[in-house]
Amino acid sequence: MKADALETKKQEETDSKFFTEMPSKHYMEVTQLLLKHAPDNIPRADHIRTLIKDIWDLRTAKLRSSIDTFIKSDATHAKLNYLTLMELNTVRPFLTKALDHIQLLRNNMLHGATYRTTQD
Repeated sequence: MKADALETKKQEETDSKFFTEMPSKHYMEVTQLLLKHAPDNIPRADHIRTLIKDIWDLRTAKLRSSIDTFIKSDATHAKLNYLTLMELNTVRPFLTKALDHIQLLRNNMLHGATYRTTQD
């Protein structure tokens, strides 16, 4: 967990259209634990915290954009390499609900039915 390596990773993520491979599949969880329980043992802990947050923000923005493109494309599947479980879990509820609604709309359009939604 070195600042120089994280700065490089942040730049890679910024420059790439696709998700880049993270140093760990659990980078966010590990970082949070280390910074919570041993910040005095980590040189430049505040800077590391900021870099990890910046990387997280870049990746979640890229994920939201990818989901938007996927939904608008009328595709049936997508390939998302190098996402972590934590990143996937942040969009899982929204994505599954959105895909359910899209499927319902498509079915209704095919069968000429009217679309009704229920309050959650």
